[in-house]
Amino acid sequence: MIWSLSRRAHSRWKRVALAAATVSAGLLSGTPPGVAQTKGEIVVAGALLRQQFDPTVMVAVTDYNAYDLLFDGLINLGAKGKYPALATGWTISADARQIDFELRKNVRFHNGDAFSAEDVKFTYETIIKEGNTHSYRKTFADSIDRIEVIDPARVRFILKQPWLAFFSSARYGLQPIVPKAYYEKVGAKGFLEKPVGTGPFKFAGMKAGEWSRFEVNSEYWGQVAEIKSVTQKMVKEPFTLYAMVEKGEADVVFGLSGALLDKVKSDSKMRIFESKYSGTSGMYFNKTKFPASADKRVRLAVAYALNRAEIAKRVLGGVCEPATSIFTPATFGYQAGLQSIPYDPAKAKQLLAEAGVKPGTEISFTLHSESFGSLPSAPQVLEALAGNLEAVGFKVVRESVDTSSWLAMMRAKKQPAVFYGPSSMPDDGGETIEGWFTSKALWSSGNIQVPAYDEIAKAQVEAVDLKKREGMLQAFAKLENENLEAVPLFWCSTTFAAGPRIKQWSPAVSSAYHYNFQTMKLAE
Repeated sequence: MIWSLSRRAHSRWKRVALAAATVSAGLLSGTPPGVAQTKGEIVVAGALLRQQFDPTVMVAVTDYNAYDLLFDGLINLGAKGKYPALATGWTISADARQIDFELRKNVRFHNGDAFSAEDVKFTYETIIKEGNTHSYRKTFADSIDRIEVIDPARVRFILKQPWLAFFSSARYGLQPIVPKAYYEKVGAKGFLEKPVGTGPFKFAGMKAGEWSRFEVNSEYWGQVAEIKSVTQKMVKEPFTLYAMVEKGEADVVFGLSGALLDKVKSDSKMRIFESKYSGTSGMYFNKTKFPASADKRVRLAVAYALNRAEIAKRVLGGVCEPATSIFTPATFGYQAGLQSIPYDPAKAKQLLAEAGVKPGTEISFTLHSESFGSLPSAPQVLEALAGNLEAVGFKVVRESVDTSSWLAMMRAKKQPAVFYGPSSMPDDGGETIEGWFTSKALWSSGNIQVPAYDEIAKAQVEAVDLKKREGMLQAFAKLENENLEAVPLFWCSTTFAAGPRIKQWSPAVSSAYHYNFQTMKLAE
């Protein structure tokens, strides 16, 4: 069977679509943005500011914090899900081992270079090169055999194995495309300092760790933004963020929850915009540092110990809800009807005693010092979870890390005894399984050894039928609900508090980092 972007295939496509490093240089270009916004300029502030501008070495999906403005992928993500972008259509072979992409014509990069199939080939081939540090390189390398340029407007992917996740996971089809000629001319360092894409905004300047500025791309192939410039600012303190949007020093802030979010909701001058189910998280176990966690009773005890409903209400203020699975309702492969383990500290103590874990047992635990889309108010939430563990008898040794240190710790397989794991943009269950639940999973570093999980992970990759692949992922969700290798924590949505200048806006679905600013309209 051949799939193409016919009406029937497009309908199938829409169903599927439901679902830090910084540049060491200081001020690269431009001038620092002032407090008062000029006409057409908006200021966006939050605890996350990613300034890793080279998508061929993506660190994590948080890098879309900048990529969404600067670049396009073959597929983009908008308010209604994924949609054709630099690719206008595609045909998939019957065995799902060949994909032919029809590319959008008359598209230019910010420096004036014409976009073509050579740029697509260059981007993906750069990622799969040996030694590349792109976070998802392994899947790209495992999936792509070669890429062929048919003509400037057509490119062919020859695959080693079927790769339906290319269309259902934001990590693959949404991969930003870079200009081959420019990248080769300036090199990796030059591109990082002055990135060039085809996206709705152009890079205008930055100060490392403080702010980034982007100006509208008036020749954008898609909807040209009404706003003229966007300045992203790093502001970690929630009270400062609230004060900024309340005083008009920022037009949009993210990372507010609890009482501060309630204050925004009660202020008639402000509005709330939301990206639903943009993150999920779980509590994982390092069975080397905490051997007792190999016993399901211990993992179950931890689940009973965590007062997730109270934390969701009191700390997160309704932004997040207790999860019944690591998959959210917007994840491809979600299984409805799974039951969450209730808060019951007495039951937790009973199970720990049965498993031989004595009161005062010491466990290390990570406190993340920064908030982000997968878990707003992360420092406060994690401290509350640590308190829950102490309440059932553990002696919790806290290890505070920022985002860069957290990533380094995870990749070096130096996780503490009990550690939380966030997943941003959890739109595809297969990606979550491969990243966290297989015996070779990067983020859990081999702490989960369940042969059935490896079998499901392999089978869903090789599937050529979407419905069958979905069934495999649902089977995993049911099995994990029984095994409890990880304790589901929260399903989170990203809320954006906006001041009176923001008249209309449609952030992308299922992502804290795809802002879709070209849909924003100002009241001025």
